[in-house]
Amino acid sequence: MKISTVVPSYFPAIVYGGPIFSIHSLNTELSKLDTEVYVSTSNANGDERLNVATNKFIHFGENYFVKYYNDNIIGRFSLSFIFGVWKDIQLCDVVRIEDIFSSNIPPALLYAKILNKPIVISPRGVLSKWSLEHKNKILKKIWLTFLIKPFIRFSWWHATCEAEAKDIIELYPEAKIKIIPNGINIHEFLISNKLSRLEYLKKFTKKSHSHKHVITSMGRIHEKKGFDILITSFNNLVLDGFIGVLLIAGKDDGHQALLEKKVTEYKLEDKVFFVGELFGNDKVEFLSGSDLFALPSHNENFGNVYLESLACGVPIVASTETPWSKIEKAGCGRWVENSVSSTTKAIKEIFKECNDESKKLKITEASKKFATSYSWQTIATKFRDLCSEIIKSH
Repeated sequence: MKISTVVPSYFPAIVYGGPIFSIHSLNTELSKLDTEVYVSTSNANGDERLNVATNKFIHFGENYFVKYYNDNIIGRFSLSFIFGVWKDIQLCDVVRIEDIFSSNIPPALLYAKILNKPIVISPRGVLSKWSLEHKNKILKKIWLTFLIKPFIRFSWWHATCEAEAKDIIELYPEAKIKIIPNGINIHEFLISNKLSRLEYLKKFTKKSHSHKHVITSMGRIHEKKGFDILITSFNNLVLDGFIGVLLIAGKDDGHQALLEKKVTEYKLEDKVFFVGELFGNDKVEFLSGSDLFALPSHNENFGNVYLESLACGVPIVASTETPWSKIEKAGCGRWVENSVSSTTKAIKEIFKECNDESKKLKITEASKKFATSYSWQTIATKFRDLCSEIIKSH
């Protein structure tokens, strides 16, 4: 089976965050399952272009090939993509469309329809109510009505959670949907030699501390992530006698100055730290060295970082605008409204439980166990089976 993946930008364009890693990891595992993966993308990388060869397939691994088309207007338009992707789609048995709001998507959908290729659309969270109501609301509505809707009855949809499936159905009641979650590379988050608390705080705060507790959070520094809620909740904890620090990792997406102002207003400069973007082993050490991960996001169709924290044995506090309702039953966190009061209460409850060493160990083990069911190998097998089913029924 040959799968064409059409995506606006691609690895190593990690400036675009989680979806880049998710799609790359899924393709890596798919290529190991007697499946050939061909990615058609652009060389967009934020405000720059990737330094890669263009207009030809690059060998990423066995059965795994990526073709970068040059973006004439970075992140917005690629003339060579429009003329070249026809042959890429013609080569394959099924077409995966990743993302919705890109000039690359409508021509790819049109070509797939003309070539009579089965289509799977993965919106990657962009169809949530929060996303649709923020930024270019009218333009998005026009786009979905005239450039996406005509292809609905010819396509399948891939949602990463029940909430995303519901978002799709509300827009397109006739949509055929299959839910397959994202995954993680479990082995990357198994760490045997953790930093001591002093070493950890020195590395990520650049200062010497002896704080008892560490709360971490991670994501692009954007209003969507709810960091303002988390900082206010942390301030409430400090006022209530909490001894610890809050470390926030992620690239500034235009919101950090406002958050730093809030930190100053609360006089938390020695307790709240923005540590920047983290990757690889630094990211693993950051997550595994904390006592609790909290991210009261306004919307996440998945949110890999929640799962990565759990894989490190760290309990989480996630908002009800994320798909992590099962963590409470699994005994590895809280799923609460993304309000200051609910977030504050949830953090207090978890730290109270963790005061008991036997309960803390139980929570750690439950967190790791929960994460293991989301290995990329398992997820890729499910996706391969979905593509086979779609091809047979086409």
